Amino acid sequence: MEQPVQSNRPPSDDFRQQKLKAWQPIMTPLKVVAIFVAIGVAFIPTGVSLMNSSNAIYEKRIMYDGSNQAVSCSISDQNEGKVCSLTFNFDEDADGPIYVYYELENFYQNHRRYVSSRDSLQLAGEAISKADLQTTCESFINNGSQLINPCGLIANSLFTDVFTLDNAASNPSTVSMDSSEIAWASDKEKFKQPQGFQSKVVTSTANTCAQEGLPDDCKYYQDPATGTQYYFHYPNDNTVQYLYESYPNHISPVVGVTDQHFKVWMRPAALPQFRKLYGKIDHDYKKGDTLTFTVTANFEVESFDGSKSLLISNLGEFGGKNPFLGVAYVVVGSISLMFALLFVVKQTVAPRAKADASLLNWT
Repeated sequence: MEQPVQSNRPPSDDFRQQKLKAWQPIMTPLKVVAIFVAIGVAFIPTGVSLMNSSNAIYEKRIMYDGSNQAVSCSISDQNEGKVCSLTFNFDEDADGPIYVYYELENFYQNHRRYVSSRDSLQLAGEAISKADLQTTCESFINNGSQLINPCGLIANSLFTDVFTLDNAASNPSTVSMDSSEIAWASDKEKFKQPQGFQSKVVTSTANTCAQEGLPDDCKYYQDPATGTQYYFHYPNDNTVQYLYESYPNHISPVVGVTDQHFKVWMRPAALPQFRKLYGKIDHDYKKGDTLTFTVTANFEVESFDGSKSLLISNLGEFGGKNPFLGVAYVVVGSISLMFALLFVVKQTVAPRAKADASLLNWT
């Protein structure tokens, strides 16, 4: 039987033979000037609009620990618990909601070793061996004989300053700050309590853990904010140091790694000066109103010449206050118009003779 002749030659259509028709514009001085003018006319109004939108955003910032602090609330050791008060005076109307941020300076969350020092599977609730954690986290894997969960530099450098809205010193005094949904929605599946964790709301401690359907070694917790009582159980609690044990004054054992502030902190910032969302106040403010916060300072920044600030801001159509984008559009548009003018002057003073475009052959 005769074998068919095989060939690597592609089919004879225009696409595979690279014979498709093409258009290559001839850039005459008039066309170049027209392009630069079009860019300038489009970019400058856009930039002005962006700048106006940014300038319309209300933003106030108070540094409370650092070289240029406005309020002295500096500490030199971790977990000092120093209490101070910060008051924002509204010098103009501000439409709500008002977002509350903390800002750190000279803290390099973007360092390669810092960013990579975490175990995503452990944060998602899976049980990971110490040998595997030594590869992923590298640091803060164990505390003596106890395994740290979660491990790594990010989880074990949590920002621990506490901000509380002081209604008695604020005007109006009927608002509240909500921190329930401040993390990204996409982070919901990335943080889960360890496999085997159990918790249950109880009305009293008369019943034992077994009677409530939990293991005999479960523990008791009462939420200081709501007074709700819980029984909870963590697996291997005697050999593992969980997040609520690393930060007993900040992380509820019932919430653990699903805590909203923890999730926000676990998303590393790209720059050494950054801000992170702490809460939201759903209220409109008028000129003359005040917002007062009580700050409990626990996060020490003196050792790395850092600073801490509290910031309030509302949002515009393009997010928070950011004049850079508008300025960039105006600068690019202005440069384009300048080049257009230069081409016009050059073509007027010393024109360049054009060739006959009809003689060009692109085949």
